[in-house]
Amino acid sequence: MRLALGIALSIVIVVPCCAQSDLAFPHIAVGGPYETVVQIANEVASDNSVVIEVFRGRLAGSSNGTPFPVRFDNGTPASSQAVTLHAYQEMSTVLTVQDTVVQNGWVRIRSTTAGGKVSGNLIFRQREDGKITDSVGVASSERFRYAVVQIDEREEGAYTGVAFVNPEAFAVTVAIDLYQADKNIGSFAQTLEPNQHFARLTTEIFPGFSRQQGTAVMTTTSGTSVPILTLRLDGTQLTSIPVRPLGFVFQYGIKTPGNAPVETGFWMFDFSDFDLTGLGRRDTDPAGTFYGVRGNWSGNSFQFTRRIELEGGGYGMVVFNGTSSGKEATDGSRITGKVTTIGADGQVVSINNFSAYHLFSPQ
Repeated sequence: MRLALGIALSIVIVVPCCAQSDLAFPHIAVGGPYETVVQIANEVASDNSVVIEVFRGRLAGSSNGTPFPVRFDNGTPASSQAVTLHAYQEMSTVLTVQDTVVQNGWVRIRSTTAGGKVSGNLIFRQREDGKITDSVGVASSERFRYAVVQIDEREEGAYTGVAFVNPEAFAVTVAIDLYQADKNIGSFAQTLEPNQHFARLTTEIFPGFSRQQGTAVMTTTSGTSVPILTLRLDGTQLTSIPVRPLGFVFQYGIKTPGNAPVETGFWMFDFSDFDLTGLGRRDTDPAGTFYGVRGNWSGNSFQFTRRIELEGGGYGMVVFNGTSSGKEATDGSRITGKVTTIGADGQVVSINNFSAYHLFSPQ
C-alpha cells in the first residue's frame, strides 16, 4: 500500500511555466493507465526550433537519468523529438508507453534558436477503457536555490510527496531539513548526477515522521538551483502544495565615504533561483510604507536595484553592488559594497558605502 501511495504521489504533475529557452519539468508518469501531455508555446514572432527530451526517473534504479524512449502521439518509441514552431504557434504531444507497469521520469524542453523563448505545461491523465477518468494539475515548478514547504500529515490517509531533478551538467546535492517549531527533527541529503530524478514521500525520506506537521527547508549546493514540486494525498485525492522561495530579511546601513550615516532600514527578499525579489523600508519611512526591490545573489556577488524619487522631482535608480563571504551574512560577516544613485539623465548623483546582514540569522 505504501509503495502504491509513493508511486501515486510521484506521478501526478502539471507544470505551467514562464517563458524561457530551457524548461525542466521534474516529473512525468507513463504506463498502466497513465499518460502525460506536453504542451509548448512559441513566445517569439519568428520560427523557433525546439527539442523535447525525456529521461528516466527514480523508479528506473541504476538507469535513473538515462534517455527514456516513449511514444510521442502513439509513434515509434523515441527519447527525443525535434519540432519547429512558427510565430506564436503552440503544440501538444501525448507521451505514453505500452507497458502495464507505471514508470516515472522527467522532461526537458529546449529552444535551439538563439533568442527563442518557449513556455509550456505538463498535464497528467489517467485512462480507463480508452476514456479519460482523471486529469490533475498542480502549482508550477520553479528553480529554487533555497525553498520552504509546509507539511501537514496529521489526518489519517494524508501523505506528502516531493520531486526534483538535476538538469545541470554536474552533480548537485539537495539537502532537506525538517522542522517542528524551532527544532530540526530530521536531515536528509540526496546527490543527483546529471539528468537524475528524485521523487519520494516525506514518510520515506523521514521514516519517523507520521501523523505530524512540520516545515521542510530545501537547499541546493554546488552554486546551482533545481526545479522542485510537492503534492499532498488525502485518501485518493491529490492536491498541490505550494513551494515557496526561502525568504531573507536584511538589516542594512548606508554611510558616506567619510563614514557619516546616510540611511538605515531593512529589505525582505524572496530567493527564487539566484534572483532576489521583495520589499524594502527605510527606518525614517512612515509605518506600513514599502518600496519594491529586485536583484541577484550569485556566489559571493550581491546586487539589487530600486527606484527612487529624487529631490526636486523626477525619478532615478539606486544600485547596490557588494560581496559576501557566503549565504549567511551575519552581523560579524556582512555584505559590503557601494551604493550608487543615478539620476533620470543617467548621471551619477552620489556614491556611498553600504553593509548588510541577515536580520534573523544566528549571531
